[in-house]
Amino acid sequence: MVTKRSSGLRRALNPGGLRRARSPGGRGMTLTEVLVASALLGVALVPVFEALSRGMGLARAIEWRSRAVFLAEQEMERITNENAENFNKSVAVASKDLGGGFLATIEEGSKTSLAKTVSVRVGKDTSGDGTLATSEVLATLVTRVANVTDDVE
Repeated sequence: MVTKRSSGLRRALNPGGLRRARSPGGRGMTLTEVLVASALLGVALVPVFEALSRGMGLARAIEWRSRAVFLAEQEMERITNENAENFNKSVAVASKDLGGGFLATIEEGSKTSLAKTVSVRVGKDTSGDGTLATSEVLATLVTRVANVTDDVE
């Protein structure tokens, strides 16, 4: 035989008369369940944020490299134009500021009366020391510049 609890026994077990809130579908979530769900969500989101951070770093590196190639091409064009006017003028520069933290190193290689080798290295000065270290070089262009002046020896 099944007996129902009396309302007096119910009050004795729950003296404040507090009732547990119930959701319309039945059972609500306890604090422990909420904490566990929050912890699982946090653990799941860490790799997502790491991937986003890594992606932003790669995007910045690609942007810097593209900018370096563009600046190196501009420098090479400038050197070609200067050499059309005065082939014997040296174009070598140890560290040229190109703006935006980019630096260029321009070197002359082998030279004959007909042509000379010119190397342009461009990179981001991440150390801030005003010189372009090997690890900071993002683009290198090497070309032979022809002597188009009338003073060919």
